[in-house]
Parts: sequence; structure tokens; C-alpha cells
Amino acid sequence: MTTKIISHSERWQGYGIYALYLTCFSCLLSSSMIALFSTVMLICWLASGTFKNIPGIIKENSITVFGIIFCCLLLIGVSYSPAPLIDSVGFLKKYRLLLFIPIVLSLTKGHVNVPRNVVNAFLLGYLVVLVNAYLVHFHLLEPNVMSVKRSGGGFLVIFAYLVLQRALQEKTRRVLWTGFFLVLCYDIFFILHTRTGWLISIGLALLFVVQHFPLKKQGIALALTVCLGVGVFYTSQSIQQRVQLTINNLKAYHPEEKNSRTSIGLRLDWYQDSIDLIKEKPLFGYGTGSYATVQKKLIAGTATEAASDPHNEFLLTAVQIGLVGCVFLLLFFLDPVIRSFRLLRLQEREQAFALQATVLSLVIGCFFNSWLLSMIPSHIFVLLITVFYPVRTRHEQIDAS
Repeated sequence: MTTKIISHSERWQGYGIYALYLTCFSCLLSSSMIALFSTVMLICWLASGTFKNIPGIIKENSITVFGIIFCCLLLIGVSYSPAPLIDSVGFLKKYRLLLFIPIVLSLTKGHVNVPRNVVNAFLLGYLVVLVNAYLVHFHLLEPNVMSVKRSGGGFLVIFAYLVLQRALQEKTRRVLWTGFFLVLCYDIFFILHTRTGWLISIGLALLFVVQHFPLKKQGIALALTVCLGVGVFYTSQSIQQRVQLTINNLKAYHPEEKNSRTSIGLRLDWYQDSIDLIKEKPLFGYGTGSYATVQKKLIAGTATEAASDPHNEFLLTAVQIGLVGCVFLLLFFLDPVIRSFRLLRLQEREQAFALQATVLSLVIGCFFNSWLLSMIPSHIFVLLITVFYPVRTRHEQIDAS
């Protein structure tokens, strides 16, 4: 029996992959831990020499190209932004995670278990947060930083989908995963106050039906889904209160006045401001990090609330780097969807479905928030898309087995 000798490169690559898992685990816990472990991952990536694969990685994975071009446009946008340089560079740095896509792809190439382990790492981190949330919810703990920080965590809904997918895949652990799924659903619909998350839940429920049921049974599945949704609505005080608040906010909103102070009204004011700004400089925008500066000039003498971003990734992108930037943002979202159909042709159904669900969640979230700008959701979705994206060769799959 021979013992396989692990090379220096393979050892550092392994360390880097473990640092990736720790980064995922830390996403819901600590921004400083995210920074630490992602830095360790980068150092290990360099020490392993897997950076030499970057040209091939970029050639094989077109999503890397769109991410790099998007970051380049933001970098150029710094040069003509009216915002202070420190603000422009601050905004630019928040999108640097897009440059980690080719890094993670090259580091994890040939390791087919990475997607599963990344999801496990995210779920373990979520479990820590979840225990704290339940203890606070049932008054066994006082509200704390961890519980407050997650109050609008619509991005957490993707984990319910991934857990449900596990329940279908793993027959021997189906009871365990189903129980975990129900625990997550209670958190999402009865503890969290997240209108964006509930919209994502509707989108993912419809997607799940289309993905997993034949056409003839989709009508029945949709009817059952609607019944479940109605049941959740009438039993969740959280949903009823937020829906009623939304209706009241919309009724009280007067677009001609633009002086709203409600959560919905503020967003609608900022959306109007964004559209007005885009009309003035539609092609290349005002520059990176410019939104606060140019919006402040636009609303001078009015009662509109100032904002650092409009809580919409598409509008923020158009204001900063114009419709040119929006094109590459849309390509960044569209490309993984196209890749998912290639994965389906290769019989990689679970990976393809998970990729579709992740992209759909991110797109919906970006309509109501700037999720690529925000640290936690950007790390969750970019890393999930990255590990679900690659096409594994038959040789890699045989080696893993």
C-alpha cells in the first residue's frame, strides 16, 4: 500500500480551500473574521501557485470576464467622480469581491466537493446565528448585536432552498434536512422582518416547482404552494404587519412632494432621483461613489432625504458608471443562467438548479437593495455562484470518487 506524497503546492492549496470554508462560515458572524480568512485564502492561493491557472480559468469561465470588466469600469469611474477620493475608493473596494471569482475558481479547480462543503460552511455559520435568534425570539436572551444585525436578512432565504434541495437528494438524512428546513422557514416567516426575503421566497417556490415537477404536475404543485403561502400569511403576525405597513406607506406616498420618511416612500423618492440623474448622464454616469454627492445637489432646497445609495443595485450602477455599466451587470447575472443550462445538458441537475436559485435570489434582492455593495450578501451570493458555476470534467469526477 503506497502513501500519496502531498506536494508543497497541494498543501498550500488545501490550506487555501479551508480558509475559503472559514470565510463562508464567518459571513454571518463577523466582518473582521471575513477579512482575516479571505486574506489567508489569498496568501495560500499565491503560495500554492494555482494563480498560474488564471488565464485558463478566465477562458473557461466567462463570468470572470464580466466581473473584471465591471470592476475596471468602477476603477475608471474613480477618475471622473465628483465625490471625495476616499469615498470613491471606498465604493470601489466594496466591489473587489468580484475579482475573487477567478481566484476561488483557480484555487478550487479539481476539487469537486467544494460546492457542498461551502454550503455546509455557510449553514454552520447560519446555525450559530439561528440559535441566537431563537433564544432572543423566545425571550431567553436579551436582543444583541447579532440578532439586530440580521433583522432584514432577506439574503438568508437562499439557504432554505439549499436545505430543501438536500432533503430531496439525501434519502438517509431526509428527516434531518426536512426538520432543518422547517426551522429555517419559521425563522424566515415568523422571526425575520424581511419583505425582500418574502418576495425571494415566492420566486424560489415557483422556481422549485418548475425545476422539480413535470409539466403535468406543476399545476397541482403550484396550488399546494399557494395554499401553504396563504396559511403562512394568516398565521404570521410579522408578515401581516409588514404587508399592512407597506400598503399604508404606498397610500401615504405622494410622488410630487418627495418628502417621504417611510421605508417605502424613501426608496421611491431615491428611485425618482436616480432616474433623473441617469437622464442627465446616461452613458458613463457620474463616477464611482458619486451617488451621495450628485443626489445632494439634485435635492437641494427640497425635503427629500439624502442617501448614500438608492437601495437598488441597478439604479446605483447606472448613476455611477452609466448604462454601459448596467450592461455588464446584467451580463454578470445572465451568464450563470446560461451556464446552468449547460450543466443541465451534462446531467448536473442539482448544481444547475442551485445556481439558478442563487442568481434569482440575488437579482430580486438587487431590485430592492444594493446587495453587491453590502458585505454580507455580496459574499454569500458571489461565493455561491462561483462554486456552483464550474463545469467539472469527467476526469475530475472520477478522481474525486
